[in-house]
Amino acid sequence: MPLRTLLASLLLWLPLAAHAFDLDDLHRQLAATPSLTGRFEQQRQLADLDSSLTSRGKFRFERGERVVWQLESPVEERIELTPEAIVNGSGDASPPGGEQVAQLFLQLLEGDWQALESRFELALDGDRDAWQVALTPKEPALRERIENITLDGGRYIDHLDMHTPTGDRLEVRLFDQQPLADAP
Repeated sequence: MPLRTLLASLLLWLPLAAHAFDLDDLHRQLAATPSLTGRFEQQRQLADLDSSLTSRGKFRFERGERVVWQLESPVEERIELTPEAIVNGSGDASPPGGEQVAQLFLQLLEGDWQALESRFELALDGDRDAWQVALTPKEPALRERIENITLDGGRYIDHLDMHTPTGDRLEVRLFDQQPLADAP
């Protein structure tokens, strides 16, 4: 009887194991909400200066179009990232290469694993309610600027952590997130 119970338990478990949570599932989960609004706290740690800067504000994310970063402290500034550029509140476009930074940030927020996979090794851990994706650059030129990026969350992306080879770090925490249609 114990052997029969063990076999029955294994057979019940097999369908669950056959559908493990993967990057396609995570992409569909993130894409289910096309636009979000919420708050953020961003901390930049600069290794050379042995200092950090914390900024806070609100954001508006429109999948495939833009993310608007509205800094409230320590200064007030509006920054808009589109696939083409980074533009500040006074309309000044980003320096050369800014479009690559903007595209990377949007790909991360969108969970565009196909685009990211061309430049990063991706490793997903967890399930739909608590997941983490680790990104490690493939090419030496990118590894000179980014050591690794980690995203984690549940329904949405809650945290982004990026380390550079020089010891600098950017940590962004997203909270009070809600679909744009539900926002006040």
